[in-house]
Amino acid sequence: MGSRTAQDALRDLDGVLYRPADHGDGKLAGALAARKTLLDEGVSFRGVDSGEVPWLVAAEPFPVDEELTGRLRSLGAAVFALSDAVQDLYAEGHPVVRDHLDIGVPDDVRGLDLARTLDLFRLDVVVTDGRPMATELEELIGNVGKMHAFEGAYGVSATPLFAAFARRDVSRVWLDDELGSYGPEMALMQRRMKEEFGHDVAVDFFSRFQDDGRKGWRFCYVKDFVQYDATVRERIVAGSETLTNPLFSGYGTKGLLPLCWHEDLTDELTRRMGQELFDAVRAGTPQATLLPAAPAPETLDSLRDTRKRTVLKVMDAPGHPEYTWGSRGVFFGDTAANRWQQVLDAVAAGSIPGRTDAKDVRYIVNSLVDSDRYDIDFLHPREATLCTMPRARVRLGPVFSREPDGPRLLGGHATFVNTSRKAHLGRHAICAPVRLATAATGDVGGAVPGPRP
Repeated sequence: MGSRTAQDALRDLDGVLYRPADHGDGKLAGALAARKTLLDEGVSFRGVDSGEVPWLVAAEPFPVDEELTGRLRSLGAAVFALSDAVQDLYAEGHPVVRDHLDIGVPDDVRGLDLARTLDLFRLDVVVTDGRPMATELEELIGNVGKMHAFEGAYGVSATPLFAAFARRDVSRVWLDDELGSYGPEMALMQRRMKEEFGHDVAVDFFSRFQDDGRKGWRFCYVKDFVQYDATVRERIVAGSETLTNPLFSGYGTKGLLPLCWHEDLTDELTRRMGQELFDAVRAGTPQATLLPAAPAPETLDSLRDTRKRTVLKVMDAPGHPEYTWGSRGVFFGDTAANRWQQVLDAVAAGSIPGRTDAKDVRYIVNSLVDSDRYDIDFLHPREATLCTMPRARVRLGPVFSREPDGPRLLGGHATFVNTSRKAHLGRHAICAPVRLATAATGDVGGAVPGPRP
């Protein structure tokens, strides 16, 4: 069935335009079974009733064809290579790299763990013209528990993801004290690690960190260690060898991808990464620049003139870390001119729109990449009926690990919305696992090493 116009769409769900789906009973039965499994597994989120799935339940996994799967693998390999090259440049004291990555990081946790490399990450990917464009590198993988629940609901194996944790002998999770809402996610991870690998995984907050020799998954950005006193930070640094990812990788990772577009680094990154990997990371990331702390008037004029092609992201917001997570600190220029002017006024003042108490805020400016559109079937949350979200934008969340034989694509999920540019999880969004094409290789020229000894 082709997409109808917006006037034909039903609107009784907040933030969703949809229509009744034109499909048989088999697909409906699968969606109902998926919802039951998700609830039985215990998926939940703060502020959502425990008897409800906190997103719109997809009728089926999102299929990723062989070509896109291969491109995702290539992009993951290129991002690993970029991270390694940038880390080496940081260790050598390159001023551009340090100026980018040290923003907002406490002095006592800068430049640590430089002998170890980024090990696990997720990309936020927009698919445009069938090609993946990574808008963000996220080293805190917030959907691990969902991937376990998705396996039971949709039959897409999550074993590659949890096997990566088992290979790293992870038996602890150290949480940011401000991220207690991730408790249900971690409970699902604990269950899976015990059932499949026999690992008893303890979950605790970083404020109680103790190095007992067990390997731990660090679920806290290093710059957010500022919430802990010096004694706690000293304990964390002393026990950092037990943590995945290494401390250096926990810097504000929004600052990493824009470095591939910095004109002063082009030659050096090309030399270190190799031409093909460098070209792959540029082809797979929108052009981006770190704005200075006090943008010049002509810079603000340019942002005003190019607003429909521009996105601004909060990279660092001292005292307001919530604006560096997810989509809250992302501002699209494709909006009303007066609203965009309010954003630019905040950028000029080093604050956040509507938050004049925020000071010394730093921004990255990105070129806008728009998503391809998809018609996605989902289960109506209040009725046992199948619906279609037409012309939905997608954000993919592929997860990658570094293995001895090179980078590995472990799986991922997809989020769909059709009334916003921000494809973030919520009651207005469809969420589903991705079903990757197993035949795709995604090889690119140039070698990406395994873990450093």
